[in-house]
Amino acid sequence: MSFRIMLTGIGITLMGSVLAAEPVFGPHIETGGPVFLVDDRDVPLQGGHKYRVVFDVKDYPEGMDNLNIELENVARFINMHGQHGVPLEDMDIAVVVHGKALFAAMNNDAYIEMHGIDNPSLTLMSELAGAGVKLFACGQSLGFRGLDKSVLADTVKVSLSAMTTLVTLQAEGYAFLP
Repeated sequence: MSFRIMLTGIGITLMGSVLAAEPVFGPHIETGGPVFLVDDRDVPLQGGHKYRVVFDVKDYPEGMDNLNIELENVARFINMHGQHGVPLEDMDIAVVVHGKALFAAMNNDAYIEMHGIDNPSLTLMSELAGAGVKLFACGQSLGFRGLDKSVLADTVKVSLSAMTTLVTLQAEGYAFLP
């Protein structure tokens, strides 16, 4: 009986140390994308692998006064690979913003006019662009909302549509992450 109690205590202690681990930021994106280090993984990263990924960002799930969590996932992808030795030059990342997520790509003046507050995703968008991420906004989403490209942050390029950009980038070898 005491052996079982001892094993339970050891298990709880080990679980506590795992649960106590804190996520870290960086090395490439400092304002978003916290990650947990996974040094005891069973599947190693391939050395020299080039990550070509296009993210489909279409929602704004947490509300307009919060950082867009879908953009934070892009930062997480970049940071988790960076934390495990993948340099930025081995990551070719694109983000296609459409639907409700289009608001995250707005410049601050347009965001304030529409929502009455500063754009909480603007700093992250700027940092993603600074890390080489290509940012595209859906022209159809703009049109259906009665907006034009003047409402977008300077780092965002307008495409004909999200659908067209996603298909084109996948044909160019980008892996699709919804």
